Amino acid sequence: MTLMVLAQIALGAIPSAAPIADSETCYVLERVKDGIPSEVGRTWQTVKADRVDGQAVLRVLVHQRATSGGFDMKDVFVLRADTLQPISFENARNGERRVSLAYRARFVEGRRFEDDVWRSIQSELPDQIWEGNLFGVTFAGLPLEDGAEFELPYFLHDKGLGVFEVEVTGSEIVETPDGPVEAWVVDFKRGDAVLITYLIAKEGRRELGYRGRNLIQRIGGDCSEIRDPRGA
Repeated sequence: MTLMVLAQIALGAIPSAAPIADSETCYVLERVKDGIPSEVGRTWQTVKADRVDGQAVLRVLVHQRATSGGFDMKDVFVLRADTLQPISFENARNGERRVSLAYRARFVEGRRFEDDVWRSIQSELPDQIWEGNLFGVTFAGLPLEDGAEFELPYFLHDKGLGVFEVEVTGSEIVETPDGPVEAWVVDFKRGDAVLITYLIAKEGRRELGYRGRNLIQRIGGDCSEIRDPRGA
């Protein structure tokens, strides 16, 4: 099999919930200034398999709160388990709902709160689409291996259509509260520019953190103040 054929297979790969284990994870969010990181918030994330109307789904909750207390955001995603394509997305900021989306075949509808008014969202979509607000879990469902490259079209409620350009650039050991974990290093790119690097556990595909130009999220910390015992 030629390298060109291998590349075509990778670019056409579809993510799945199959390799992703249920997880509950706390992260420390740090901003980097002059090479020095300082904590700016915490993130609590849950990933759980479920069923809705007989369909296998993956529920993902991402809850972020600034250390200052001035910002609190919660995202809730329901995804098809077989492809990780979105069924619904809900966003709330400081306890108030801001975005609500419902996906169906080649169409999305909903609304977002912008400039103090609710604005309707209705858009036709390609056959295959993913939720543009969910990075790490989406990447975790791909058939990751060293050197693999992927392209996934996505929809963002405020920007429309785009494409995730993803490349697995290697492996590294990540220190976690439970000990060292071997992880895939996964770059989200725009052309040759790396926008953000995700660390995805090889076993169970847990998201272990990410590195951006000025922002780092690492596993650890205390999320007791934002942990919701009801999950997503």
